[in-house]
Amino acid sequence: MAEINLRRRARSRRPMVKAAEAENLDLVDRYEVIKGFGSVEILWNRNTLENIYSVVEPRLNDYERQLMNILPKEMEMVIPNLKNFSTEYVKLDVGKLLDIYSDNYEVNLGQESREKIKYYLSRDFSGLGAIEVIVRDPYVEDVSCDGYNVPIFVYHRKYGSIKTNVSFKTKEQLNSYVVKLAQLCGKEISVSEPILDGATPQGHRVQAIYGEEISTRGSTFTFRLFREKPFTPVELIKYGTASAEMVTYLWYMIEYLSSALIAGVPAVGKTSTMNAILMLVPPNSKIFSIEETREINILHNNWVATSTREAEFESNQNNTGTMRIDMFELVKMAMRQRPTYIVVGEVRGREASSLFQAMSTGHTTYSTIHADSMEATVNRLESAPLNIPRIMITYLNTVIFNKFVRSGDSVSRRITEVDEMSGFNTETNEVVYNKVFSYDSFRGKHSFMGYSNLYKKIQYIKGIGPGQFRKEFDERKRLLEEMVRSDLTNYVDIHRIISTFYKEPEKAMAQASGGTV
Repeated sequence: MAEINLRRRARSRRPMVKAAEAENLDLVDRYEVIKGFGSVEILWNRNTLENIYSVVEPRLNDYERQLMNILPKEMEMVIPNLKNFSTEYVKLDVGKLLDIYSDNYEVNLGQESREKIKYYLSRDFSGLGAIEVIVRDPYVEDVSCDGYNVPIFVYHRKYGSIKTNVSFKTKEQLNSYVVKLAQLCGKEISVSEPILDGATPQGHRVQAIYGEEISTRGSTFTFRLFREKPFTPVELIKYGTASAEMVTYLWYMIEYLSSALIAGVPAVGKTSTMNAILMLVPPNSKIFSIEETREINILHNNWVATSTREAEFESNQNNTGTMRIDMFELVKMAMRQRPTYIVVGEVRGREASSLFQAMSTGHTTYSTIHADSMEATVNRLESAPLNIPRIMITYLNTVIFNKFVRSGDSVSRRITEVDEMSGFNTETNEVVYNKVFSYDSFRGKHSFMGYSNLYKKIQYIKGIGPGQFRKEFDERKRLLEEMVRSDLTNYVDIHRIISTFYKEPEKAMAQASGGTV
């Protein structure tokens, strides 16, 4: 063990390194992520004319850095083995281990130094190391490391794709980190098996490549971050993704069992939209969700959440292992359980056939698809490997399009179009659809196009005229607007108000207006 001068005092008591003090950098935004320890500064670089995402953490003095070079090696002796790492690492009590080490080696640490060292040890052993602050930032959706000695990039909800001040300086450091990611996902990665596709215990989806045989710049990894607090209908309106009138339409779509696809390019917010509209599901309705990696997150009690499983076999005489369960099998299972709603994270294979069969038998289904127009959606559905006959596509009721909209230097996500299937023209072999809502990017405004099959259907079912329907519609719309005006952000409260509205509309309105939830 290296020698340590125990009497050496901390040279600096300053808790944070302020990145904005550097030359040619202007502070654009600053917010705290980990209270007292981890903050983020968004900086504007006047030389390169770009934003920088700067992670700000406690500064270590020389003595603390020397100690941090030793402590991790000592703690590695108590880290669980590879197979148990993903379930056991969270049980590490870093503070207790630090106390034991300090007592055994008579290391006298002041309270400030102890807290800083404890933070870094917890970050590196119980957390995700250098990217811990980034991963815990609620504004970050994706994290991408493209190689060693290359800045990590993030996708920020407010600032888009942005370079960070974090990187892995050496090939060995990055390789070691990718191996740790595999351990966290309960998997292995090596030169012989260099590709990782898994999920951390927190639900973050991880894809990684090990070494330089596939990736010429060295190991790489990408995080798709799982949001613990689901996106809500209030946020759809608050951030301009949809109008209050459009969300009210989606509320009726959910309640009156209209099947829908949410379409758009990757990372445009399809799953966030799905989470938001599922919050409008009536209480006690049964939801059966199917995903490859968990991204749907709702508060509904009667919810069966399933995910696929890859086959795993051991090379022995009995050839034992676990069978593969894919989306196709889970969709068939869902149909036997009589759920009110079947939700598939994304259709891209043979499960699409089962999903449309479910629609044809009266099941209400929701899913996402990669397409940016109705024509592209139809072509994608009828092409391999989905292979849905064009006439069957009409069993789908609604298609919701999410798109990126650019305004000046900023890029926003918007629901730009909502279309309803109206039928099938046998003479032209074309799917007939009706545009219900559209988005004018010049005015920044969503507009109702004047007609909806869903509205006519609801009036027929309830035996009411357009005037009475409009009155009920406006009541729901006003409830949503009140929640936005009251700046409700707690998804539990929002869920409770929506659930209350189904039985006690007046009480729900009072809660939305600032009453006790």
